[in-house]
Amino acid sequence: MRNRMASWFGLAATLVTTLGGAGQAAAQQQVKLSEGATLTISGFINATLFNDRGLFTGGFGQGQNAEWADVTQPGLDQGHFDGDIRNTRIRFDFTGQPVIGKWAPKATLEVDFFGQNQGLPPFGDEQPQLRDRFAFVDLSNGRTTLRIGQYWSPLFGEVPVSLTHIAFPLGYGATGMVGWRFPGVFLYHDLRPGKPMTVQLQVAAFKGSGPGVGASGVGSGEASGVPQFETRFNFAKRLGKASWNGYVVYHVDNKDVNGVGVKGGQLNGWGVETGHAVTSGKVTVHGNVYYGKNLGQQFGHITQGAGSNSVQGRIQGWGAWAQAGYDFTPRWSFWLYYGMDQPDAAKYLQNNGVALPRRLSHDTDGLIRFRAGRYALGLEYFRAVTRWNVGTRTADQYALSVLYTL
Repeated sequence: MRNRMASWFGLAATLVTTLGGAGQAAAQQQVKLSEGATLTISGFINATLFNDRGLFTGGFGQGQNAEWADVTQPGLDQGHFDGDIRNTRIRFDFTGQPVIGKWAPKATLEVDFFGQNQGLPPFGDEQPQLRDRFAFVDLSNGRTTLRIGQYWSPLFGEVPVSLTHIAFPLGYGATGMVGWRFPGVFLYHDLRPGKPMTVQLQVAAFKGSGPGVGASGVGSGEASGVPQFETRFNFAKRLGKASWNGYVVYHVDNKDVNGVGVKGGQLNGWGVETGHAVTSGKVTVHGNVYYGKNLGQQFGHITQGAGSNSVQGRIQGWGAWAQAGYDFTPRWSFWLYYGMDQPDAAKYLQNNGVALPRRLSHDTDGLIRFRAGRYALGLEYFRAVTRWNVGTRTADQYALSVLYTL
């Protein structure tokens, strides 16, 4: 008992030292636990100072999670200066010894600071709250992994490069960047290990999702009584001096827009997506495109039509984004992003008899990035153009961001 208590006190002391910023070596060290298990601590510290001209949507925010232009814009005195540290993230990876032949357990817990109820100015906005991102347990033999817990749906694929928009990537829910994390069961299997072109299969079933419906407050996706399903294939191959990786994924779900206790109201959702990235020397080009129906709970259709009722639920459309990066030197690079999402507003009106609020979204971003080891500094310009049913709105963001990777 005394040895076990000493072991836990030693672990606690190591965590305090690591999280307290004792240094790069401490943050990267591997903590040995009992029975051959290890704990690896990683993450990053990210801070942004920004000046917004105009307002981004109140559904997300004005800083590191700005995505599209709000319908309400100030006529005069449009600018405001602020700071944001909510991207900052810490991750704990636990790894155990094999327990059944070659099968070994692993577990991950990851949090950032985008929690709710963080408070209002003048003091609350400087005290953001923790939010759980991932909490899952793996059982893996190296080629096949069974994951149970909360993780990204396979629909969440290629991610744009940014030093400001990390937890909420560029264009997330606004210009074709889709997918969300859910509790579920995920299976990963390498179909062609060691081959010139590798192929991986992903299959996932995870909780339904949608706004609360009726007095029960149960979400429309949960009320359907069935999980969401996705299947994805990942590909990777060397092309001479270049490298390519890509994926294709299919999604299907169901929602009960009448909620629990009322018959009928079934609303199906589906989607297809493909994304690709090519890197050759100093140049990187990547992006993705999706098309689907009723994907609001997966951040599709400018995050509309999540299925709270039949009027809001019937929506379809597509989105896409692309980004190119060029490394001028090993430390300096430039990245240019453009994306759009266009729900079918005419079909929405025909199906539902009301106007679709957000009809078209364009995002543009330019980043000049400096990197030196674990340290990165970026000067970034982000612009959102959103066509609402009452007219087009714009918002701009000028940001200086720093990133230190643990």
